[in-house]
Amino acid sequence: MPDLDMTPYAAFVWPAWAISALVLVGLVVRVAVAARRWKAELRALDKEDAAEGLPQVAQSAVGQETGPQAGRSPVGPKQ
Repeated sequence: MPDLDMTPYAAFVWPAWAISALVLVGLVVRVAVAARRWKAELRALDKEDAAEGLPQVAQSAVGQETGPQAGRSPVGPKQ
């Protein structure tokens, strides 16, 4: 079993661990809240697009590319 006594350093080490744990928990909560918000926004945009009759697939995904990047290879220019 590990020795968790740390007698002379305990006043510094345990609060540092506690602060680190709180920061990590805060970051996880922040990411979860942001993900939930993004999903709700995406659902709203999908509903809006469906109401307007717009396709749900990007034009580039079905092979109808347009714009300045059309016809270019993702690796580099054609030779």
